[in-house]
Amino acid sequence: MYQIAKARLGELFARIAESGELILPLESSGTSQYGTWTPEAEVCLDRLNTVRSAKDCFFPQTENLAAFKMEGKAISVNDQRKACEPFTIFGVRACDAASFGILDRVFLAEPVDTYYQSRREAGTVVTLACSEPEETCFCGTFGIDAANPGGDVSCWMDGETLYWESLTAKGAVLTAKVKDLLS
Repeated sequence: MYQIAKARLGELFARIAESGELILPLESSGTSQYGTWTPEAEVCLDRLNTVRSAKDCFFPQTENLAAFKMEGKAISVNDQRKACEPFTIFGVRACDAASFGILDRVFLAEPVDTYYQSRREAGTVVTLACSEPEETCFCGTFGIDAANPGGDVSCWMDGETLYWESLTAKGAVLTAKVKDLLS
């Protein structure tokens, strides 16, 4: 397990963002919403819930699936798929991380949703444990351990320190990219 001082999280975020889009909870008009990290962004890791789920990173609001062209009586269908660039979602809570497994069983089973599959393969999930779940949280009801959130990398915050543990091959790749910042 590795650690980094919370005061150095900006450096960690900058390093992660070098290899692709970094999406994490940001302060937005008194709420917390997932958004793209920039050095000026106000990161909000202390709230348990965001306005919308991290699942939105795998399900865009709109997406062109195909384009159709007609020439006379002939119709051609053109795939509009764009290559999915690597991205990292940081600060995913255990409940959202558990939902990815359910979505995978649906969208990665035959017939595979190749749009979802490409986003799952491109995305690295960094979870953040809940140290004090709310009374209204449902993790316990569904057998989700809020203190052991899973993902490609699991993180825990304690005082002024963020603890980091790689759990998957994608997590190991990300850890290798930031290892010199961790102790």
